[in-house]
Amino acid sequence: MQTSGSAKPLERRETQRHRALLAGKLANEDATSTLDCVIRNLSADGAMIETSSPHLIPAKLHLVQVTEGIAWDAEVIWRRGVRIGLRLGARHDLRETTEKQLRALRAIWSQMALR
Repeated sequence: MQTSGSAKPLERRETQRHRALLAGKLANEDATSTLDCVIRNLSADGAMIETSSPHLIPAKLHLVQVTEGIAWDAEVIWRRGVRIGLRLGARHDLRETTEKQLRALRAIWSQMALR
């Protein structure tokens, strides 16, 4: 029997989460609206982000990690104050993409990367 001081909380994630402090950008599905965020932790299939306007975040969106030029299709799975948990889907390298639907995300990332 474990004592309460040594008990670990139940981990429900399938992949290990890594702490992060990364500049991010959220974009709606057609990338016509964006919002700044901070990526607080990241795993292969999820992220926790922080934003000053969580009420503006749609259920389905794109998350752009500015430094690396990576975008993910994402879905909100939980909300707690200014923090939002995302399930990450398809990963897109914005440095190499030629897909028409990702051009708007690439333009957003390019503007951010120049700062």
